[in-house]
Amino acid sequence: MENEKKLSDYLGKSLILTQPKFWGRDYQLKCEEQILAIISYPKWYSSDFEVSWDKNKWFIYHPSMWRSKIEIKEVDKQLPFASYQKVRFKSDGILDLPMGQQLKLHFKYFRSSYEVQNSAGECLVLIKDKFSFKDKTEIYIQQKSELIDKYPWVILLAWYVSAQRKRRSGVAAAN
Repeated sequence: MENEKKLSDYLGKSLILTQPKFWGRDYQLKCEEQILAIISYPKWYSSDFEVSWDKNKWFIYHPSMWRSKIEIKEVDKQLPFASYQKVRFKSDGILDLPMGQQLKLHFKYFRSSYEVQNSAGECLVLIKDKFSFKDKTEIYIQQKSELIDKYPWVILLAWYVSAQRKRRSGVAAAN
């Protein structure tokens, strides 16, 4: 993985999130052939996952099965530093970051695309899921942002929330 390159440096380029093995639960975020980040699920039965980006590692997890809140902490740390909560009766959610900063995850109805937005509602990152036998997602950086550079795992959190929404809607449709 390359050192010291910010996510905003990929403005105008397509980042691809793929599942290298058909039956595997690990994912890789790539720009061309360069691996930027790796997502791994430490337990095969859990929805909690770990993001490795350069020398940094974060753990994204549900603190309670009774609540929809998602928390983010650094690996080897006890307390979370960020949390995501869905806005009631909407498909969007708010990501609370340190120092009172926020980002919004905006999910479009009946489409396979979604956005990471700043507090003013401007699109910072556009994410599009592509249909294939293996999971494949295209990520486009729309604007430079210090928050996205400081917390690059945000784009992977958006992908995760989208995957969870699809899984729940698939279960609801099957019943």
